[in-house]
Amino acid sequence: MNPEDLDSLAEYSSPLLRGNEAVITITRPDLESNSYLSQLFALSGETSRRLTHNWRDFAPEVRSIWSGYLSAAKKESAQLFAGSSLETAHRITDNHLGVSEFALDDEGARALYIARVNEPGRYGQDDDIPAGEEAPRRITSAAYLSNGLGYTNDRPARAFLVDLVEPGLGKSGIAGGAEVPLSTLLESPESDVHDPQFSPSGTRVSLVSSVVPDHGEPDLRATVWLLGGDHPEPLTLPRMSVNLHRWIDDETVLLVGNELTRDELDFVGQMPGLFVHDLTTGSTRRLTDPETVSVASIRPQIVDTAGNASDAAEASVIAVVDTDGASRIISIDLAAEKRTLDELDFLTDDTAVVNGFDVDGDSLVWTGETPTNPAVLNRVRLSGPGRTPAGDGEALRAHPAPANSVLPQLLRVDGEGGAITGWLAKPSGPGPFPVILNIHGGPFAQYTHGWFDETQVLTSAGYAVVYANPRGSGGRTRAWGTAVQGDMAVPAMADVLAVLDHAVAGDAELDSTRLGVQGGSYGGYLTAMITAADHRFQAAIVERGYLDPDSFVGTSDIGRFFTEEYTTRDREAISRQSPLAHASQVRTPSLVMHSELDFRCPLEQAQQYYAALQRAGVDTEMLIFPGENHELSRSGQPRHRRQRFEAMLDWWDQHLGGDVDANLDDQTASAIH
Repeated sequence: MNPEDLDSLAEYSSPLLRGNEAVITITRPDLESNSYLSQLFALSGETSRRLTHNWRDFAPEVRSIWSGYLSAAKKESAQLFAGSSLETAHRITDNHLGVSEFALDDEGARALYIARVNEPGRYGQDDDIPAGEEAPRRITSAAYLSNGLGYTNDRPARAFLVDLVEPGLGKSGIAGGAEVPLSTLLESPESDVHDPQFSPSGTRVSLVSSVVPDHGEPDLRATVWLLGGDHPEPLTLPRMSVNLHRWIDDETVLLVGNELTRDELDFVGQMPGLFVHDLTTGSTRRLTDPETVSVASIRPQIVDTAGNASDAAEASVIAVVDTDGASRIISIDLAAEKRTLDELDFLTDDTAVVNGFDVDGDSLVWTGETPTNPAVLNRVRLSGPGRTPAGDGEALRAHPAPANSVLPQLLRVDGEGGAITGWLAKPSGPGPFPVILNIHGGPFAQYTHGWFDETQVLTSAGYAVVYANPRGSGGRTRAWGTAVQGDMAVPAMADVLAVLDHAVAGDAELDSTRLGVQGGSYGGYLTAMITAADHRFQAAIVERGYLDPDSFVGTSDIGRFFTEEYTTRDREAISRQSPLAHASQVRTPSLVMHSELDFRCPLEQAQQYYAALQRAGVDTEMLIFPGENHELSRSGQPRHRRQRFEAMLDWWDQHLGGDVDANLDDQTASAIH
């Protein structure tokens, strides 16, 4: 893959089973328009049908009577479309800042949706008040920014109800018409809300929000709130942060969330779990083990023993868990208590990276990535004589990988803290190849077996790539995740270097005299710490890095809790873990890449580090992407993503002398091997 191949990629997501069809969202980056196109498609056998035709259609929901999805015209905010089917859905909202989430009450013919409500005179609602002339913002909270959004307190996320009535003879629902049904703003908690849900009967209306409002002290607790009474009512849960919820029946709710065991900020290494809360008794029970099972933020589903949708107490939960290098679908009894990873029933293999699934009867479909394809739609049989063993699912669709894609080699390397999972991806053709050590962010995140565009761009340009999940990463155990708490660099540094050393020593095609290191976010942090301590690398790329723990506290959207929980409050410990404090020790030529609107690792982190490298006499450059945030490499403007790849390859070509044109014109090398 070369940078120009970016718009040949696609993502499959949000799968739904609708009769004998599977409905999915297909999203593609488009370099010409510098935006993303997404539409809904129905797939059956060898045939496919495009169901929607707007610029960006996504998040479909299909019920027996009503269906809906979110839709946006080019460069506009998304609105809610609903109707008797996805094909006949019409626009039913007109919120100035758009709709972010929704849920349908089928029998009640209602939708509950979330939209931000701006203060008067802000965010372009009044044409006479441009952004530079808005009133000053009065801030009293600990958190007031959000990466990818900006200021939040003057545009809180609120809940609305709207009736799903057919438009009749009026203009509502007519393409180009301005009329939409009247929405009702519900009384909500003071903090932002998300995850709207109805109970099966429609009598419960709920969402997730903070337990207490933010008046200057960070607090990560979040719970389910019930709406519709005189005031919003929170569920009384153990000290935890709820991410998602789904009603089992009108008195029982399934939760996905983190326990905060020490206090309201104890998030480091916490393994998200499945919980069942009984509103009648007020009891909460954890289904999954807090040390070994990490439940992904993908909404679980409830099925009975035959695989049918059910609200019965005797049922199973289908969910996704993050394992070492994968995100796998599992089944677990609803009556389970603290089931360990080894006790789970896995429905997909140990290389699948699932991003969504749906269940209907004994059939389950899922979308995600595999080692050989950037996007797949697969089916699994849940029960009966045709029950699918884990890993033997049926491939319904697979998006082809671009030319020159390679299949990375899995590495298992002994480390100081235990076995480390890593990968080696080599270019096609003969070596020796310069080697780039790539480091993921987080730190409580992970690389996976899934096809990865960054790896493929580098290997197509003639570079071997080594990457790993060191201590501090997700997908393992809580102890593995907390291993870097209070010592963010040393354990992870030892692990990634151990994997690099193992790869280089074991493969004569790798050139140990031409080594580079790069990483983003926490990976940028670890790259900077490595180059301060280890001078074997010919060059480095420090991208969107966490580079000064002190200033991060007051500038990042997570600064009030992230730094103190990871680096502690001890001055000596903070200095020992600070890349900025060690910048004078760097000798490695370093490209510092950052996004202008990054509120997770703010631009000042890069600016300070770049200036420190200059003062130390290091060969350094800084590359700043306008209009981008922390998600540039994943969801930034397609042209900027291409330019990012081009800048990386140019830097490596200057310092490692790789063959940037290697194999790009050799179409015989296009198959994954």
